[in-house]
Amino acid sequence: MYTGSYSQSNFTLDQPNELGEIVDKWEDGLRTSGKNGELEWWYFDAKFDDGSLFVCYFYKIHPIKNIYFIGMNYNSPNGEELFIMKFFKEQDVFFAKDSCHVRMGKNYFKGNLEEYDIYLSDEDFEGFGIQINLDSNIKPYRPQDGIIQAGDDYFAWLAAVPNGTAKAKIFRNKKILNLQGSGYHDHNWGNTPLQKMFENWVWFRGESDGYTVIAAELNTAEKRGGYSIPILYMANEDKVIVNRFGVDGLFTRYSNRIENVYNKKNEPLFSKLDMITIDGEKLTIEGKNIIDNADMFKRAPLPSYLSWVLPIIKLGSRFSSIDPHYTRFASDLNISINDTTYQGNGVLEIMDLK
Repeated sequence: MYTGSYSQSNFTLDQPNELGEIVDKWEDGLRTSGKNGELEWWYFDAKFDDGSLFVCYFYKIHPIKNIYFIGMNYNSPNGEELFIMKFFKEQDVFFAKDSCHVRMGKNYFKGNLEEYDIYLSDEDFEGFGIQINLDSNIKPYRPQDGIIQAGDDYFAWLAAVPNGTAKAKIFRNKKILNLQGSGYHDHNWGNTPLQKMFENWVWFRGESDGYTVIAAELNTAEKRGGYSIPILYMANEDKVIVNRFGVDGLFTRYSNRIENVYNKKNEPLFSKLDMITIDGEKLTIEGKNIIDNADMFKRAPLPSYLSWVLPIIKLGSRFSSIDPHYTRFASDLNISINDTTYQGNGVLEIMDLK
């Protein structure tokens, strides 16, 4: 797979920081223009009180031709796993710039940073339909401007709802299931393929005793300098306790090497992450049960007009070291603040792009 020329710019310490601390609703609106190489998606996940998990994402990418799709995962309490992707034509999609309002066919994702409505039609998802209302409990978060830049290339991230109350109705088999739980929404966009920017990343979101935690470490590609960029955000409804981006008084340690999940040629990846700040806050994230594990080449169905691309990508991967993999763990969370320890849980995501 092509990852760019050898003249790619390195990351620097001088990252965009002009927007200020207050997030405006336009920031969750359309941020890309449709140029070649751009990508953008709006993501939601929820853990419901019955133990079920739901994830969906409204995606637009512009590699060769404009591609629009929705992906969804549902893990039921009885162990059922449902994964469906649905593609849409350009005339059937809409993106607002002033706020989050995305439509693909009958499906939509819209909101204003405080409240969101998400709908997936059972006509598009093999008889599985869902209506979600998400009320935010915590102010939006982004590290500085949310943009991680190397030269003209960038990837950006906004946690529009770091933690919220999610209420859902699932429509299936002529029955309605009412659910409530904890929800999360973020928004990502960029102008270059992710494998040109990063080797891999670790990302976590969880909660414990009223505290919301977002933690990540982005490991940049060797051609971009091979840097590690840690991120830690911890807050409750009253205030932000930790907001650190980059190696600004934030230290990480990995353990529990993952075995028997990836091909042997994959670089070492780990399911336990410890973080400590210069002020003494500590947290431990430990992945326990795998809830999603995907070879990205196998989980890449393409619309009919691009069906020729995937076999070429797969063939090319046999002659390179590229083996992209995505894994999510149900995880334990341990937080230590002012000599008090809190226990919680969340979702740990490992994205191996190479």
